Amino acid sequence: MTKLDKFWCMDHLEETVEYCGIHFPGEKAACLEQADRILDNTFVFREHWEMERTHEPVVFEEGIKWDAIPFGDPEWLYALNRHTCFLILGKAWRYTCGEGEGPGWDKALQYGAKYVSLLEDWLEKAPLTPESRNGTWRSLEAGIRVEFWLKSMAFFENCPLFTEEVREKAEASLRLHAKYLLEVDLPFHRLSNWGILQNHGLLLLGLYFGEKRWTQEAVRRLDEESHLQVFRDGTQWEQSPMYHGEVLYCLLDSLLHMKRFAISVPCRLWEKVHKMVYCLAAWCKPDGHMPCHGDSDDIDARDLIAQGAVLFQDARLKYLAQGVLLEDNLWNLSWEEKTFYDGLAPRKPDRASAALTDSGNYFLKNGFDRTSDYLRFHCGCMGSGHGHGDQLHVDYYSHGEDILVDAGRYTYVDNEIRRRLKAPSSHNTVCIDGENFCTCVDSWGYSRMALPWKGEHNFLPGMGMVSGAHLGYLDKGVLPVRKAVLLAKGLVLLCDTFYVCGPQDEGACLNGRFTGDAENRGNAGVHRYQSRFHFAKQGKAELKDGTVWYRSPGVCAKLLCLKGECSVTQAEISTEYNRLEECSCVENTWEASGFSSQFTVVAAAGAGEYLELSARLLPVSMVRSGRTLSSREAEAVRIVRNGSEYVVITCHQELISEVDIFTAGGYESYGKLMVFTPESREGEVLQY
Repeated sequence: MTKLDKFWCMDHLEETVEYCGIHFPGEKAACLEQADRILDNTFVFREHWEMERTHEPVVFEEGIKWDAIPFGDPEWLYALNRHTCFLILGKAWRYTCGEGEGPGWDKALQYGAKYVSLLEDWLEKAPLTPESRNGTWRSLEAGIRVEFWLKSMAFFENCPLFTEEVREKAEASLRLHAKYLLEVDLPFHRLSNWGILQNHGLLLLGLYFGEKRWTQEAVRRLDEESHLQVFRDGTQWEQSPMYHGEVLYCLLDSLLHMKRFAISVPCRLWEKVHKMVYCLAAWCKPDGHMPCHGDSDDIDARDLIAQGAVLFQDARLKYLAQGVLLEDNLWNLSWEEKTFYDGLAPRKPDRASAALTDSGNYFLKNGFDRTSDYLRFHCGCMGSGHGHGDQLHVDYYSHGEDILVDAGRYTYVDNEIRRRLKAPSSHNTVCIDGENFCTCVDSWGYSRMALPWKGEHNFLPGMGMVSGAHLGYLDKGVLPVRKAVLLAKGLVLLCDTFYVCGPQDEGACLNGRFTGDAENRGNAGVHRYQSRFHFAKQGKAELKDGTVWYRSPGVCAKLLCLKGECSVTQAEISTEYNRLEECSCVENTWEASGFSSQFTVVAAAGAGEYLELSARLLPVSMVRSGRTLSSREAEAVRIVRNGSEYVVITCHQELISEVDIFTAGGYESYGKLMVFTPESREGEVLQY
């Protein structure tokens, strides 16, 4: 019995090693490859939840420089000093040490020797000083590496090179870590993800050393920080599913260990963490990966949802985790917890779509399987420096693949690429007069932000809508409003409207082309609009006869903009930190004086499947009065996909003061957003 037997998988470590080797051979091979690099003082950061991944190996020929900053990015220094290398070496030791003398033993001893060497080298060369508090001892890294130190110490428990003397050195440093973490509790830490990540480490130290005061203080801080940072809808406020996931992992792990050590969990902390798991499940695409929303990478997040199912004994969460355990789960769960999950019967939730109204994140889904549709819409707060200028942005996933995507983050280095990827022009939204509605001043700050104006949402079986607006162009006298509608599987409609103050020339725009004086563009209600659509990197978009076709190995899609002109360009995209690639970007441009609207239709099918799509605008009339409404009042669009007709009527104004019914294309109903489909000829009203 050791002090670490109640931590993570340590009560059945040998079984975990065997199970992972059999069921996760790819992950085992990657671990051993990484460990061999570390033997040569070569570092590449590639772990599953690595916050700032790297791709280019960095080699230290003459000993490790723990405060090195390769490529001018300090995130490399921070990643090195989180000491995931200790964990990798520990796993590699367990994979190769066997029963002692035998195959692989010499290799295993190399891993053990390297671990001890790195640990002692860091203890000697990276002391805690006022200067190192901003580098090797940044409080975030100090909190994060506690887990990797304790795990690696448990993994090397049976290694003859990990002597009692070495353990005592490590424990002395860990006590220093605890003292340091106790001192760091500023307002920044209380609201930032830093606080929860570092106080998770403090909690683990309190449990390991049996220091009740440390444990109590860690629980108090985690409770306060989750109360401040997590909205009622379960969203961590920084508007990044990746940082939401990092915070959630630390809270889940904290609560699991508190449960094992019979420590009382504050009720509001318990409830907040439970909501966070459901929030993450809503954020995830049907393949279980999170979108590159804000400062996020494309990461499979099902392990956190599964861990939530274990902690809260929640059968719906097991269903949302697709019933799987990822490799990370095996290293983190006790034997009892794994056995419970294996025996838990998954329960299908009542509804797939979700509205996270506090954070302004909305997800239209028509099912739970990997080929279901997923339409993400954002109209919410900025979320500190990790948030991007993405008001009214949409992502679209269908038939098992991304189609419309967020361009991602790429780097935290303050440069033009960083600012471009955070700008509205790198998102699937609309800009006016060539100006962004928010402005970056550096890697983390903004000099101008757009106030979101959340709209309505309505979820029905197989379809739904969400709407929103923002005040980012208030100085121009323009209010952009977007309605995103999931009409059916593989069919989406975007309705963009722009309400303009000031003098308006109704005759100055013809089919999206301004016919007046070009010098007045942007003044007196005359504006140039540009909507952008970034497509997934695995495919290519082409323009044919005014229609955009997108094709990838698994999907074909068609995009129609009913006004203006479209062009296809190449744009930057980054699905993980430090990796910049290209994707197809469609730019739709039109000009208008006064009120303007645009309708965009996206249809998707599996690769090789038949897909035919057409769309046109229809006039809208009132049945009782017989009056035909102007395009400023109401419009309708008729969509025909593979022979099936869909008609959508949308009202731009409050119109009926007495009693009347709207009609277009032979359909009649009352409301502000009416949808007529082959399955619902009488129509469904998505907005009143």
